[in-house]
Amino acid sequence: MDPQDIPLRDIHMPNLISWWPLASGWWVLLGVVVATVTIAGAIGWWRKRHRVRRAALREFSGIEKNFAEHRDTHRLARDLSRLTRRTALAYCPGQGTAALTGAAWIDHLKSLTEASQNADFVADTLNVAAYRRHESLDAERVLDSFREWFRSLQQPRTSSR
Repeated sequence: MDPQDIPLRDIHMPNLISWWPLASGWWVLLGVVVATVTIAGAIGWWRKRHRVRRAALREFSGIEKNFAEHRDTHRLARDLSRLTRRTALAYCPGQGTAALTGAAWIDHLKSLTEASQNADFVADTLNVAAYRRHESLDAERVLDSFREWFRSLQQPRTSSR
C-alpha cells in the first residue's frame, strides 16, 4: 500500500473543556448552598421576631422563682404588672403604648394575644391586684394564666405608612 493513498488527517488538539453546562456535582453543591442560606435566613428571622417573647418568658421564670421564696401575692402582682407593661412596650414601641391606661390598656393587652380567656384574667389581675395591698390571689392560677399569656403573644401587625 502506498502511504499517499491512506486517508490520514493531520494531528489536531481537542476543543477546550466548557464550563457550561455544569456537571451534576456542581448543581448539587449549588442546591445545598441555596438551601442552607434560606434556612439560616428563616431561622434568623424567626428568632428576631420572637426575641421579646423569649425574654419575657425568661424574666417570668425569675419572677416565679422569687415568688416561691417570698410568697407575697402583692409583690407578685406588682412584678407581673411591670413585666407586662415592659413586654407590651417592646412589642409596640412608639405607638402610644406607654400612655395607655384603663380600658384602652386592657384592650391593647388583649390585642397582643389570641388566648382571650387568659387575657381577661390577666387584665383583671392587673387592674385589681397590683394596686390593692391585701388582695387575696390564687397565686397558682395567676402564674399559670400569665405564663400562657406570655407564651401566646402574637407579633403585632405593623401598619404600612
